[in-house]
Amino acid sequence: MKFRPAAFLVLIAGLLMVCGPMWAHHGNSAYDETHWITLTGTVTEYVWSNPHCEIFLDVKDDKGKVVNWGIESQSPGIMRRNNWTRTSLKPGDQITITLAPAKNGAPVGFSGNTEGKVVFTDGRVLKMDIR
Repeated sequence: MKFRPAAFLVLIAGLLMVCGPMWAHHGNSAYDETHWITLTGTVTEYVWSNPHCEIFLDVKDDKGKVVNWGIESQSPGIMRRNNWTRTSLKPGDQITITLAPAKNGAPVGFSGNTEGKVVFTDGRVLKMDIR
């Protein structure tokens, strides 16, 4: 079999076009990362899975109504490097969390940045930093 540089280059270009989307990742444009907020509430669910772990939290609003927040954090690998485990949060835990809220006002946020952290009632702090 004879080596054909042109055919080889076409093959490589085709593979790059087909496999390129594997490197795609969504951004955080839905979140207001210029105005971080802090919420205190009760954990209702903690999901330890790829691509991002999620924390669900019941928080009382200004009128005393309970609102369930969905908070996106980092991947389990990054969380593990910050001393998190799949049992770090349990339903019923009282926590304070710092997050970037959704720009559209929905009760969702992102807490997987240098600002993001969880503080437990006993004073323990777990960060979600990518560093």
